[in-house]
Amino acid sequence: MNKILDLYVNKRMSSGDIAKMHGCCKATVLKRLKMAKIRVREPGRPKLNLTDDELRALYISKKMSTWKIADLLGCGRSTIHRKLAKMGLTRDISTAHIKYARRHFSGDRSEMAYMLGFAIGDLRVRKIGRNSKTIKIDCGSTKKDQINLIRKLFSKYGHVWVGAPTGLGKTQIEAFLDDSFLFLLNGRDNVAWALEGDAFAPFLAGFTDAEGSVFISNGKAAYSLGNYDHELLELIKTGLEKRSVSSIHLYKAGKKYPVAGGYKQRSIYWHIKINGKEQLLKLFSMLLPHMRHKKRIDDIKKALRNINLRNRYR
Repeated sequence: MNKILDLYVNKRMSSGDIAKMHGCCKATVLKRLKMAKIRVREPGRPKLNLTDDELRALYISKKMSTWKIADLLGCGRSTIHRKLAKMGLTRDISTAHIKYARRHFSGDRSEMAYMLGFAIGDLRVRKIGRNSKTIKIDCGSTKKDQINLIRKLFSKYGHVWVGAPTGLGKTQIEAFLDDSFLFLLNGRDNVAWALEGDAFAPFLAGFTDAEGSVFISNGKAAYSLGNYDHELLELIKTGLEKRSVSSIHLYKAGKKYPVAGGYKQRSIYWHIKINGKEQLLKLFSMLLPHMRHKKRIDDIKKALRNINLRNRYR
């Protein structure tokens, strides 16, 4: 009885809607209201003192539920729902639970290839629930530049949450995107297109920003790319050779050893390494226009200065 009273008096639901919710007839609800000495409202649909634009702003822009709007306006939820349906604005259940505004992916092929490479290298991508329209992307890192890059990549498309650093300095970051980002889900199974044509360079740039390193060893610049996926590194090696980058060394780590965060490698880890000056110049020329990771860009610039200096005094 108390629940029916709350729905009718406080939530301003109609007796018909309450009956549907409880699986009974309207007459039963009216009888209960009469027993409680609640004055039954006159039949008919209450008029809303609200324009279509104002209702659209509450429902679409502010993401308010029909329940909240009805409570705000002091009318029944069914009244709000009918009005929205007439305007063609009702959301399905999965969409209605989305709290923050989202934007569809831009559709830019270069950006798509970069994101795919970065995601395969460093991100966990999941769909929240079988019928959900939310793609969740998350990562934990001790590197501030990595966290900043992920935030910059996805904040224009959806809500990005960044946690406080743990005692070990690791920061968790999570992004909540719409289903136009399904191309990142199981990305390794759908990578073939990104290894061809003009998508190859941004894909490799994204993968390098996630898994690569550029450094100076024994006074000489070098590039390294590591991953457990031997087949993918083979495909990248082939793609580089097609683009006249040669002298590529693909080898496996000699043993399993602890990596970032203290975790041990779960299987054989593979590396691509390039250290020839001419080959590095070709590689960096290909990658730099697409790189986004601040440290990787700075390291490439240092490597280029190293190569230029060595060329000057050879």
